[in-house]
Amino acid sequence: MSTKSRTDSSVAYSNVKHVSSFEKGNLDGQDPAAFEASNPVAIYRSHISELLAPIANKPAKDIYDRLSWTQTFDKGDLGLAVPSLRVPPKEASAKAAEWAANFPLSDLVEKPVVAGTFIQFFFKPQPLTKLIVQSILKEKKLFGTNPKLGLRDESDPSKGKKRVVIDFSSPNIAKPFHAGHLRSTIIGGFLANLYEAAGWDVVRVNYLGDWGRQFGLLAEAYRMYGNEEKLEQDPIGHLFDIYVEVNKVSKPEEDEIKEKKEQLEKLAADKKDTTELEKEIELLESKSVNEKARQYFKRMENGDPDALATWKRFRNLSIERYKKTYARLNIHYDSYSGESQVEKERMDRATEQLEKSGVSEDSKGAVIVDLTKNPKTKSLGKALVRKRDGSSLYLTRDIGEAVKRCELYNPDKMIYVVATQQDLHLAQLFKILELMGHQDIAGKCQHVKFGMVQGMSTRKGTVKFLDDILRDVGEKMHEVMKGNEKKYQQVEDPEQTADTLGITAVMVQDMTGKR
Repeated sequence: MSTKSRTDSSVAYSNVKHVSSFEKGNLDGQDPAAFEASNPVAIYRSHISELLAPIANKPAKDIYDRLSWTQTFDKGDLGLAVPSLRVPPKEASAKAAEWAANFPLSDLVEKPVVAGTFIQFFFKPQPLTKLIVQSILKEKKLFGTNPKLGLRDESDPSKGKKRVVIDFSSPNIAKPFHAGHLRSTIIGGFLANLYEAAGWDVVRVNYLGDWGRQFGLLAEAYRMYGNEEKLEQDPIGHLFDIYVEVNKVSKPEEDEIKEKKEQLEKLAADKKDTTELEKEIELLESKSVNEKARQYFKRMENGDPDALATWKRFRNLSIERYKKTYARLNIHYDSYSGESQVEKERMDRATEQLEKSGVSEDSKGAVIVDLTKNPKTKSLGKALVRKRDGSSLYLTRDIGEAVKRCELYNPDKMIYVVATQQDLHLAQLFKILELMGHQDIAGKCQHVKFGMVQGMSTRKGTVKFLDDILRDVGEKMHEVMKGNEKKYQQVEDPEQTADTLGITAVMVQDMTGKR
């Protein structure tokens, strides 16, 4: 912005109809038309257009549409490319100089500066500051929003807003919300607020990891180590503890089975008898905790009432705890969905559609989509859609969920805020949706990726829980505040203030790194 001489604070705005309209309080921040009247830059564009129109002998609207942001402020706050107004290139420089020379004195902008065929306009900061402060006081939380950007048709607001479904956070049920989930939550919450400010209809979805073999493992853990009293006192903490314990049992079993299978491969390669070893492996697998988990999950998929009752209880306890954590972060959701909410009929329909379209194929009793056959998708590998025992997979449920969201919300865009570790999975999902005939759905999908917090494992119990992190930073912030006794006494609720500052610090720190 220019640092040239400025007008004093009594500068008049009456010569700009949009400013007078604003000062009379006739604006509604939610109205796209009103945005043009209240947005300071739009007011300046309109002002410049009205003053320049009679000089250039061009319609004010044409000038308004062609005034644009400059790349750097040393080239002005707004710039006008004279040739864009259908001025012959040979005459453009002369016209630019002529129009700038005849531009009248203005309370809002400095005298225009000519740079070849461009005219640069610098805002006077004093009236701009007054205008912005007035706008903030009047619009409050709506300041800076632009509902016009979210319209399906800017020329016809009656056609409604565009809609975006944002899938973010998505922790696994019965596990504490840890620092690894924070990144998706912060980015997703920011995107949701940004789209909302731009006038979109935003649907916030928390797609919980509430289905699959890991829940069978948790149910088995509760059978082995569960304590009803501890569950009532601290449901999430107790479920996490028993999950860690059961993994101490299952991990050695997995390692032993893996080692035996490697021996089996060597024997087979040497063309030696493998009968006894195969029986041994089969016996180990049948007695393993993981096999019991698989059987439990199979009961869930088959609708077993007892298995589903346990699952539902753990799910509800988890969601209630998550809601408290999200409230501290000022995050809310329109839907707590999850893998369990994708109906079996929908997944069966997706599998059937894949088969009919020739996209999937049988592979030793399992159903796969071989993306390596096409050179363009070779890097996506082979995607498993259904196991040999008929159990659904994460990918199967995601296909059904994507179709379901389109039917339920009719979105213009669907955003998945997921770590880079899921790059292949989401790339397979989008490509399979396209191949099975859902090009419209695939075209709406976007993966917003980020790097994961390293060095944390729920199985090993090495995660840093978010509630613990927030507690620690809140206490640290409280200590810092107490260092200035005079200011500390002026704070109405120092503990709440410290908590808010601590949470803010965690969120800002996590967003500072490029992802």
